[in-house]
Amino acid sequence: MKKDLLFELGTYALCILLAAFLWNRPTFLTVCYIVISLIVFLKWHKKSDVFFYVVAFVLGPLGESVAVYFGAWEYSKPFYLIPLWLPFLWGISALFVRNLSETLLKSKNK
Repeated sequence: MKKDLLFELGTYALCILLAAFLWNRPTFLTVCYIVISLIVFLKWHKKSDVFFYVVAFVLGPLGESVAVYFGAWEYSKPFYLIPLWLPFLWGISALFVRNLSETLLKSKNK
């Protein structure tokens, strides 16, 4: 349980730090998020995990693209409306939130 929590929070922290320091190098940041995606799929690879990732990968950036298109905000280095790395981060985030909540609920029930 403790290992799971450390992995989940470490993944969260790593994704934030990478975005903070590599936002101006979108191709490299994209590669980093692809590698993290592969790593989290080694740990979380049930059918439902893949489903969560793909749904977030598609719907998160789609919603952001609509908001950006209508002027709600903008990204400094977009690929087309949004950065290339954003779908990967949405996918990772979906898995992170799902698995972190499951870990915390398990620890609460003990």
